[in-house]
Amino acid sequence: MGILLSLLFFISLFLFLFLLFKLVTADGDFTLVSKKHVKREEIEDKVVWITGASRGIGEILAKQLARLGAKLILSARNEAELERVKSQLIGKHAPDEVKILPLDLTSGEDSLKAAVEKAESIFPGSGVDYMIHNAAFERPKTSALDVTEDSVKATFNVNVLGTISLTRFLVPFMLKRGKGHFVVMSSAAGKTPAPGQAIYSASKYALNGYFHTLRSE
Repeated sequence: MGILLSLLFFISLFLFLFLLFKLVTADGDFTLVSKKHVKREEIEDKVVWITGASRGIGEILAKQLARLGAKLILSARNEAELERVKSQLIGKHAPDEVKILPLDLTSGEDSLKAAVEKAESIFPGSGVDYMIHNAAFERPKTSALDVTEDSVKATFNVNVLGTISLTRFLVPFMLKRGKGHFVVMSSAAGKTPAPGQAIYSASKYALNGYFHTLRSE
């Protein structure tokens, strides 16, 4: 009996350490890790719209999704940088069929609604299958008491209000088709606040709250 209990203890300890190692070394949480590698058939020929696609994570996503055969719509404020990213893409529909859609998330509802309508019709017979909300505004770290109203508005206009507006305008098209996905780039700051990131963290908490609620609805 004692040997059996010892064996169960060591098995449990091994499993705990293994899961802890996976969590520490993973690129995402257990929900993402459990999905393993993306299946090409889930991406190939699908229309994927990426905001903040001119650099960083957005640029890397564009390159990976192009290789998987996605039909890409790239958005950011800097059209020249979007063209640079497009020229580097390789895939079934890249670079020739990649669409550039300049976008400023602070431009107001009329402009954002027009952008959604254009994205929905840019590939004949296909609407947006995946909307990747990657664009974000982050200022240099500032203490919570030193932030200005302009700084708060600049951050929330991009990270929250513009992103929510795009979503509100796009959801009806997806509901009509009966399909569609939103991929939302949050941040560790949206789960664990850190000094100097009060406003950025608040914007990410707001984003998480909105999309968790949307998902539940």
